[in-house]
Amino acid sequence: MESIQINPLTVECTLFFQENPYTFETLSGLGTRLGRKPEDLRPVLDELVTNTILEIMGTGDNAIYRYNQPKSVDMNGLMI
Repeated sequence: MESIQINPLTVECTLFFQENPYTFETLSGLGTRLGRKPEDLRPVLDELVTNTILEIMGTGDNAIYRYNQPKSVDMNGLMI
């Protein structure tokens, strides 16, 4: 059986955006809020964007990240 490696910083960032779903934040702003270095956050945020957990608007240091809320599916399989 294959073991799964979970990055605590990935969990922290995911939970932050999940608990604050309407937050729009830059890399440095998120670093301030979480007490983390932006250079430590960048690869984590890139991974969350790749996995469609976060959306990114813009590029570079001025890029803004936001939570990509999962779509709900009703009992008939229709997107809500």
